[in-house]
Amino acid sequence: MKLESVKVVYWYSLVSAVAAGAVLFAYLGVIAALLGATMTVAVTHFILVLVGRSDEQSNPYLKVSEQIAAMGIILFLPLMVVYGPLPALLVFIGFAHLALLFQTHDYRRLYMGLAAGFTALIAGAVESKSGLYLLFFLAYSVTISITLGYAYIEPLSRNRSQWNPFDQLRAAFLLIGLALIIYLIVPQFPAGNLGAIPGSDHFYENPEWEQEAEQANGRGDGRDPAGSLLHELVERFDTEGSRRNSDRSTGGESTSSSFRYRGFDYEMEIDNPDDQGDRFSNDIVAHVRADRPLYLRARIFDRFDGLRWYSSAQRLSKLQLSRGEIELQPAPDRASQSVTENYEVFIERDLGDYIPAAAVPVKVNFPATVIALDAFGQLHSPGALQRGTAYSVTSLRTVHRGRTFAETDYVELPNFRQLPEDIDPRISQLANQVAEPYDSQFAKAIALEQHLRRNYAYDFDSIFKSQQHTPLCQFLFETKKGHCEYFASALAIMLRTQGIPSRLVTGFSATNQNPMTGYYDIYALDGHAWVEAYVDNVGWLELEPTAYYDGPSVENETLSAEQINDYVERQLRLQEAMGETDYTFEMVLSASWQAAYLLVTWLGAYLKLFFINTWPLLSGLGAILLCLWIAWPYIHPRWRAFKIKRRLSAVQATTSDEVITHHLQAIDDLLHNAGYRRPAGLTIEKMLDRLAALDIPMHAKNISREFNHIHYSDKPVKVTLSHYRSIFETLYSLGHTELKQRVHNLQ
Repeated sequence: MKLESVKVVYWYSLVSAVAAGAVLFAYLGVIAALLGATMTVAVTHFILVLVGRSDEQSNPYLKVSEQIAAMGIILFLPLMVVYGPLPALLVFIGFAHLALLFQTHDYRRLYMGLAAGFTALIAGAVESKSGLYLLFFLAYSVTISITLGYAYIEPLSRNRSQWNPFDQLRAAFLLIGLALIIYLIVPQFPAGNLGAIPGSDHFYENPEWEQEAEQANGRGDGRDPAGSLLHELVERFDTEGSRRNSDRSTGGESTSSSFRYRGFDYEMEIDNPDDQGDRFSNDIVAHVRADRPLYLRARIFDRFDGLRWYSSAQRLSKLQLSRGEIELQPAPDRASQSVTENYEVFIERDLGDYIPAAAVPVKVNFPATVIALDAFGQLHSPGALQRGTAYSVTSLRTVHRGRTFAETDYVELPNFRQLPEDIDPRISQLANQVAEPYDSQFAKAIALEQHLRRNYAYDFDSIFKSQQHTPLCQFLFETKKGHCEYFASALAIMLRTQGIPSRLVTGFSATNQNPMTGYYDIYALDGHAWVEAYVDNVGWLELEPTAYYDGPSVENETLSAEQINDYVERQLRLQEAMGETDYTFEMVLSASWQAAYLLVTWLGAYLKLFFINTWPLLSGLGAILLCLWIAWPYIHPRWRAFKIKRRLSAVQATTSDEVITHHLQAIDDLLHNAGYRRPAGLTIEKMLDRLAALDIPMHAKNISREFNHIHYSDKPVKVTLSHYRSIFETLYSLGHTELKQRVHNLQ
């Protein structure tokens, strides 16, 4: 059917504009989205009106359409090589949609265009890292609902429909509500990134590093770079003693970095972890696309003097990248407990010269010619990371007894067991008291972790308070509150008092998944410190002693409702930690969602408890109901026949005509229940003839005379009521099956 409706053209233009604006917003921002949407409305409407004036058989724009489509195909391959498959696909969809517009004469091509726009909207959602993208979904739902409504109504009403705007919005919001319900209850699929290099705004080069990497390749001893550095570090400790610090071959964080956290330097003073307030503007510093929550490591510290942590792994091994990619170690075999996982990191604020990555990185795609690796296996960039940098990593994850582990190998380093010379004996006593009931190192480590999480409070203000003395004892035995460095330092030292090797790790907690975008939002406050302990010869167990942080999880929530609730809880914890007591619109929405979620959870919990306690009874009841449902076609007509007889018996008629009427009605109901359909206007004589055909004995002449006399004459007549009762009883005594068969033969 030819597309002639002005309203359909108008709304179709808006749908295309929303899809184009969404894609531009995901890649280029708000300004580009507004300009692109405005241009798309004008161009789409102009082309559709222009094509609508021509005839499909002699379309003068067919050649233009073919040229546009060919241009999209030509551009697809080079764009895929340069920018990746997703941007190339979006450009191809844009050209295909434009080419299709020049052929949109009918509704079939209109639906194809709507499908292309929806594909672009979904593809843009994969790239978008802002929750504002939800507004584009809402706008698209409204516009496409109205477009499809007009596409259905206009051809039927010959383009004269008067579709009420209220009905338009109602249809749109019904669609939105249905989509929201599906979104909340349907599990989300994994991120599924392919480990390719995401589009990055920056490329890093360092000639000195490249020269060192070439020399190292020339020597080619085949040893693992980090392992070589670690063994060299151990040998130096044996010969020079563990008290000596390594020479610092590179600087720490760039002083020009807009994100400053001393925990990423080679030395960290827990008494004054951050002497700048920039960290606590708490902007988003990075986004991560991953299948589960991650802890991204930046620095590992091994020696503690009571106030400061030091990293012995300051020497770097330079590694050349081939087309931005390097494999640090082979993937594990199938028999291994370790699994690989891919994730992508997008830097939103300038950082230092570290490359945040989850333990243990085995493959890196980074926009550089060379990177570096320290003795603890941490990645370093040739320069400070700049906003717009994007990279992907494949890491090795080991799960044992429901907990995640970092490296599984262990090289003895004296500092992993080192304790400050002036350690307060109360720390050892507390650790002994907590860990004594447990036998394995794994159980002791978990017990110490949980002791800190349950009995100590996170204190945001302590970050800014310099106490000018060692704060560890005051934290453990007096204030019992502090920032994450206090928690991590206390746990690491308590572990060492139990003979368990430990180290303090700083990095980012990527556990705050935005349920609207699917990305993990890393805020400034997510710059964090935690602990790794080598237990039971299994590996380095990841431990999170700070209750404010969730800790690395083995799996992620799949239900969107669960993800939203987790996100809301984290936002409330964040506002509480930062002392935000003023009521804001976001706080009201968060509190409202949490209240609704708690109500649903409460109801769900009681329903679950009810089902657990009564499942045998419910199973039996369900089996009975299933049997009844299967047998209902056989039971129902017989039950109706019984109800007809019972209703007739309950009638208390006072006159003969009432008795006859009720009996004839009951007879008709029995026949109807057996499948007989009485024609309209059927006379008593024809009805009796049909009953006679069913082999029902009766006095047809008497019944016909009595019926007509009662209804059409005023003279009294003697009525034999037993005739009517006999007919009903005969029909009822036949049973439903026999009566149904006779009725079927009659018809």
